[in-house]
Amino acid sequence: MKRDTSRVGGPTTLTEADDDLDTAFDALSDPDCRRILAAVDEPMTTSEIADDCDIALSTAYRKVERLSETPLLTEGVRFDPSGDHAAEYSRGVTDATVELTDAGVRLTMESEELGASLAAFDTPGVSAD
Repeated sequence: MKRDTSRVGGPTTLTEADDDLDTAFDALSDPDCRRILAAVDEPMTTSEIADDCDIALSTAYRKVERLSETPLLTEGVRFDPSGDHAAEYSRGVTDATVELTDAGVRLTMESEELGASLAAFDTPGVSAD
């Protein structure tokens, strides 16, 4: 359920000739996927998503997998001190814009995720040694 992480961190632009554009639009056309995207403003496990969205757990797994193939949903890990770690998901984009151009359709999705991660690691005076 992992997507290409090279797309994380800045605007992601999908164009008409891009298969990812169809994948993103297909996911957005699904009411369950839209409900999931609305629910995951904070990281949630698939079980939590199923409960919050009132959908079957098996359906939640399928929809999360579908969304994870796009920049719309990102996967992380919820660490548990007992070692029972779980995958958790959150909205991968903060904004999406659809444009109709002379060249076709363009979907641009903005994300602040990488910038926030880099800021957390950019701590002057702290050494890993």
